[in-house]
Amino acid sequence: MSDQNGTPSNYAPKVRAQYEKYPFPLRDPRDEANRLVIAEEDSLGKLNHFCFGGRQSFEDGFRVLVAGGGTGDHTIFLAEQLRDYDASVTYVDISRSSLEIARDRARVRNLNNIEWHHRSILDVSSIDVAPFDLISCTGVLHHLPEPERGLEALRGVLAPEGAMSLMLYGRTGRLATYAAQELMRLVNDGVEDPRLRTQHARGIVEGLPETNWLLRGTGPDRAMNEFLDDESNLNDVLLHEQDRAYSVLELYEFLAEAKLELIEFTSFHNDPPTFRYMYDPMVWITDPALQSHVSKLPRPQQQAIAEAMSCVITCHGFYAAPKAADRIASPNDLDMIPFFVYFHPGNLAEHFRGAAGRKCGLNYRGSTVQFEVGKYSADLVAAIDGSRTISEIFDIVHRTSGDGVALTELRQDFMAFYEPLNSFDVLLLRHRSISPFPEFEIKVAT
Repeated sequence: MSDQNGTPSNYAPKVRAQYEKYPFPLRDPRDEANRLVIAEEDSLGKLNHFCFGGRQSFEDGFRVLVAGGGTGDHTIFLAEQLRDYDASVTYVDISRSSLEIARDRARVRNLNNIEWHHRSILDVSSIDVAPFDLISCTGVLHHLPEPERGLEALRGVLAPEGAMSLMLYGRTGRLATYAAQELMRLVNDGVEDPRLRTQHARGIVEGLPETNWLLRGTGPDRAMNEFLDDESNLNDVLLHEQDRAYSVLELYEFLAEAKLELIEFTSFHNDPPTFRYMYDPMVWITDPALQSHVSKLPRPQQQAIAEAMSCVITCHGFYAAPKAADRIASPNDLDMIPFFVYFHPGNLAEHFRGAAGRKCGLNYRGSTVQFEVGKYSADLVAAIDGSRTISEIFDIVHRTSGDGVALTELRQDFMAFYEPLNSFDVLLLRHRSISPFPEFEIKVAT
């Protein structure tokens, strides 16, 4: 573990000052002895599936950059997963306070595979270990006065076959937040003292009527927990000096300007969580004629329609690369191994067996998808053990079915549940040449 004390450029000084005073997110390094914060979009299984065609071993000097690492959630999670790999993690952030918290968390975990840099992400080209195979940048670019400069800087240190794991705020889903930010600007007009601005914001939150958008569907208890008990979050959400959001179409344009392509959206487990199926308008459009019309539109436009229909996507989590083609592991490759990630299938086989031939619902973290399972779906899902390939699973069900089932029918019944479970990012693929990835228990902070 090493520390490179670069001098951050004098860029976005107010944003830098905010994170020096209120490091985000609020973390106590002592908690590392009891739990690991799981940043699921940066789990090795998901990165391998969506960014590297299911064939990435994360060995041979694999290099990760966490750009704008804050207090360390993504840095610590990636470094913990890569502890026993021939790989390294590079942390960059403009806030010395945040860096110290992240580094203390790493010390508690005895992580020695992280290099620390106190600097702006605009200065990443000066880091000697570039280019990077993976760049993780969550909740950072939208806080820059010129997000395009930040993305361009990251693009410049990305390896040709590398990928990015990114999160940008969603415009429609954050309408309530932006209304609240405008309220805070009105209240704090002419107030420069950060402590007084925070005190005023606390008073406003304490007095919000039930009609306020921030409380709709949540109630005052959530406001107490999220803002009054966490001034770091209050400042990050309601008092931020620099904040913008993106619609789906704006996101595509943003990437194109940096000569990047969107590989796929991914589930982002904030509150409320965003799942990939929410970018499919057919989840809500049931009229056949309208389905036919919308299905002919370009995919980005379809996703924009879904975003505008759901109105709950507050954060766009997604993967990007110079070329998106052939990045996602394919279930058409029978040498792929299906496996569950941060999901326990439990009695899924029994559930499918009871619903064979008709629609069934799957509820996951408060969201539900409806799909029709096939005659062999139960046997197929029961055969998934994280070590068998799709081909081997098909062979098992073919031998035990006793009725000479065709491969095409097995594939159809496999895809019947693979696609909805994959839309939750809980059923993924890795090539048979790749060993299983580490997985950790999810513990809720107390």
